[in-house]
Amino acid sequence: MLAVQKKWFQIYTQPNCEKSLYQKLVQLGIEAFLPVRKVQKQWSDRVKTIEEPAFKSYIFAKLFSEEMRMIEKLSEFGFFVSYGNNAKNSQRVSERLFPNITDQHISTIAEVLAAFPEAELQQKQFKKGERIVLNNGNLKGYQGVIVESPKGKKVAVELIGLNQSLLMTIPQTMLQYAA
Repeated sequence: MLAVQKKWFQIYTQPNCEKSLYQKLVQLGIEAFLPVRKVQKQWSDRVKTIEEPAFKSYIFAKLFSEEMRMIEKLSEFGFFVSYGNNAKNSQRVSERLFPNITDQHISTIAEVLAAFPEAELQQKQFKKGERIVLNNGNLKGYQGVIVESPKGKKVAVELIGLNQSLLMTIPQTMLQYAA
């Protein structure tokens, strides 16, 4: 029998609700992580250093899968970040594929922001001609080449090793650079 363990989930919040959702999760006794960065804001009469979420509209929570339904009822909640089947229409958690977020990932984010409190998030952008490998899904480990520049959060990929080219549009989160 497999031991059921808590897993880190990435939560997309309602606009500007990261801090309030984080506070609610903590009040519920849920282990949560809201990465923040320091930013200087200019007002007409002063400059002030404030903390803002490092990942706009995202927080992390370590949950048992059965706790997800409770979190989904909170007003600040948007959705759990997932891919594969349409997560918004999928009623069963088992049908969704969630990013594999480890304690080490959370620690690394915290350490980077502690060392560089003004760090800015920059989305990775794949460029035409770059070799990639799929890191999730049924085609995990399959290599390809970017044949179009990314548009939004998806890219077109030509898979290598087939007798014919196969073009598909897949989320960038399922891609990584090939070694």
